[in-house]
Amino acid sequence: MLRLPLCVYNHLASIFYKRINFFSKMSKGMPQMYNMIAMRQKKKLKMLQTNNSGVTLQVLGSGAPGSPVCVFMTTDHSNYMFNCGEGSQRLSQEYHCKLSKLDHVFLTRTSWKNIGGLPGILLTIQEAGVSEINIHSADGISDLLDTVKKFVFLPNLNISYQPINESEPYRDHITSVWYVPIMKTAKSIDESSAKLVGDKQYSLNVNGKRGLDTEDTEEGFVRGEKKLKTITDVTCFICEINPRHGKLLLDKCIESGIERGPLLKLLKEGLDVTKEDGTIVFSKDVCLPLGPKVVFIVVECPTNDYLDSTVNHSAFLKYQDASSREEDEEVHCIFHFTPENVLNDARYQDWMKKFSQNTQHIILNSNNSSIASEAVYKNQYLLHMLHPEIFPLLSEDFLPDDEEAKNDNIHRAKTMLTLKLHPALENITVPKICPQPETYIDEVSKIPGFLDTLAELKTNIDRITTEHSLKNSCEYPRILMIGTGSSTPNKIRNTSGILLRLDESNSIILDCGEGTLDQLVRFYGNSEIGNILCTIKAIYVSHMHADHHLGIIGLLQKRGKFTNDRVFLLAPNEIAAWLSFYHNEMEPISHLYSLLNNFDFYLNNHKLSKSFESIFYNILNIKEINTVFVTHCKHSYGVAVTLNDGKKIVYSGDTMPCKNLISLGKDCDLLIHEATMEDKLKNLALRKFHSTTSEAINAGKSMNAKFILLTHFSQRYSKIPILPEEETNVGLAYDNMDIKLSHLPLLPLFYPCLKLMFNEYYKTLEKRSNKHLLTV
Repeated sequence: MLRLPLCVYNHLASIFYKRINFFSKMSKGMPQMYNMIAMRQKKKLKMLQTNNSGVTLQVLGSGAPGSPVCVFMTTDHSNYMFNCGEGSQRLSQEYHCKLSKLDHVFLTRTSWKNIGGLPGILLTIQEAGVSEINIHSADGISDLLDTVKKFVFLPNLNISYQPINESEPYRDHITSVWYVPIMKTAKSIDESSAKLVGDKQYSLNVNGKRGLDTEDTEEGFVRGEKKLKTITDVTCFICEINPRHGKLLLDKCIESGIERGPLLKLLKEGLDVTKEDGTIVFSKDVCLPLGPKVVFIVVECPTNDYLDSTVNHSAFLKYQDASSREEDEEVHCIFHFTPENVLNDARYQDWMKKFSQNTQHIILNSNNSSIASEAVYKNQYLLHMLHPEIFPLLSEDFLPDDEEAKNDNIHRAKTMLTLKLHPALENITVPKICPQPETYIDEVSKIPGFLDTLAELKTNIDRITTEHSLKNSCEYPRILMIGTGSSTPNKIRNTSGILLRLDESNSIILDCGEGTLDQLVRFYGNSEIGNILCTIKAIYVSHMHADHHLGIIGLLQKRGKFTNDRVFLLAPNEIAAWLSFYHNEMEPISHLYSLLNNFDFYLNNHKLSKSFESIFYNILNIKEINTVFVTHCKHSYGVAVTLNDGKKIVYSGDTMPCKNLISLGKDCDLLIHEATMEDKLKNLALRKFHSTTSEAINAGKSMNAKFILLTHFSQRYSKIPILPEEETNVGLAYDNMDIKLSHLPLLPLFYPCLKLMFNEYYKTLEKRSNKHLLTV
């Protein structure tokens, strides 16, 4: 019988009602969060009382350049996620994957490729009222998330870790999931151990000396031997979707003396019922037979060292041997999170062929060609209309080739590839996700007055370009705004990130939120990303909030594929514990960076030796870096980068109005300042230690900044924030805005066009703002 056993159901009901009662009692004096949790528990309990009828598998991220790896399973009752690469949070919002129903996350391996998006997902589901999440993974994930909690605040989310037991599957009312551990061969383990070196982290002390015996030369500071580490064990998953109850036959019910009423529902759900005369009516006698059981597999074989264990594992054999396989044990599909070199190995290919010819194989790896987010491209096409050079079109060198979309039963995963399993098996569908510039431009061109305003903008741009000889201006320095939103990403604005390109060969990243690498790949393309990553000589982190540094590990790993030169990581010292833990327990990364404390560059009080500073500045091709404490969380910094020609660029990080920052930025050429809230939300900004738009502008005026670029907008202003009044030296930052310093005077001209381009959104903002003003 596929209905939950009565004792289990009663136990779940008891837990849910206790939680509902608890949160309802607390809701009077607690935030809205508790009401959301209580409502979710009530809804979930109601769902458990009904038969599950819909099960769908969707590829959220295909693993293609600029895309995470992630498969999402949606059901009527609960949702499940298989792997959670960096950027999954952003895509789940764009494609309406209901994270509020997410109950389980299954991880094949605790590599950043698979878990980079997990902290962001946990934050999102907590905000959605989810009170508990179950993580299925090999050992180590609990320790990792305990470390993550030091900078990701998860007070209202209980994280449960399901034990991985090969002989005991996870079961619920929807599915049974069998765990299949995959191990390295003994020979591979011995070879890896022989190459393994100490776990001591590459870092620099206050005198600029490295912890290893390397000469104090420019090459010595940026090069180091790679540390090798055994990849953690892998878990594959065999998922059996419980059969659906057969259709209730009303004529059979009437023959058995059952009229319309509550007894029919019980029979439909597989329960036998007893009539008043004591006669038992069996569900199987009045219902069609159970529907077929559906099986799918999630597998990862990360290197050739795991091949023997994968292809010879007994758990897969019963699904491969046609002579002993039952009809409902035929595997419908297999998701392969396996890299291309292993996938092409003859042993792996033979293993795939042993499954039924009807089995669909879906490949998720970096050899795929697919754009993850159409919304990012749409927004850039719109902004491109304002100024093609400041808003260049994003790369499309990894757009899918239609001819490669399907090859017999082997499919290259693409975003939102979909398989429906219940109520009936359906063929794979692959929506065509690609830019549609004609549609976007046609939509905005129909807005009344937009084309006239755009023509006026072009006239003004031509005038200022001529007056300031902008066509002959220097190419560098230039600034690429990678992410301009706060807290969590959405489809318009990613979390914090700025690429300061000092010259053709040298760059600095200022903050590195989740998805920074994906943004760079979209902007420069798969063909150019290696060259750009090699130019990045330093990454600066302003403070330890997750939206400012969760993109570091992914970027370091990708950069390490193109150069052995380590990057300088300037950050609060507290980041060392997180990176050291990840290096020691998950994957080797310490050979990819040299850690410097932001405090070592404190204004007028540098702690680093003059000899090291000389080498450091020479590598970056700049004159100086200075930092100060700003008013946000503990160990929050603002930074000033002074170029060799004396120009100074100041970045606030996150802060409320701050005298230290004003001193640091005195007479700067550009101030990039956070402007999280509109002016009417000043009290909220104060509580969160952020700045309003006017406060950011006034900070720039106080330091006599030549230009003020506003960024880090609350996602309530994703398309356009509200400016208090027009300023000739104030501009709005957008993702994928690429600007030379000489182009800054053009930015204030864009605002009238932006208000029309996003007119419906802007009107909603104004109404909400005015409503808030009336309630204050």
